[in-house]
Amino acid sequence: MLPPILEENNCSVLISEYATGHVFKRDLTLFLNGDDESEVFQIFDNFSNAKNFVLSFIKSNPEFECTIYNFKGDWLATYDQNGERRVGTKD
Repeated sequence: MLPPILEENNCSVLISEYATGHVFKRDLTLFLNGDDESEVFQIFDNFSNAKNFVLSFIKSNPEFECTIYNFKGDWLATYDQNGERRVGTKD
């Protein structure tokens, strides 16, 4: 599944289960093969709004993790119950 291509500066957020990586829809039901992919990504006007949503969501739902993508569909950040995940570093 690829993140959506959006208008410039918009961001999308993907929610998945921290323990398994299973992807969930916006209504927090499990995304299954064949389901409508448009039900998966939350869309925000900018990174700041996406990050604020993610941090609040994770605080209330620590069993999930969230990944933020930019308007081109490029990965920006992933957050989980331990904070921001550092990809490609030894931290």
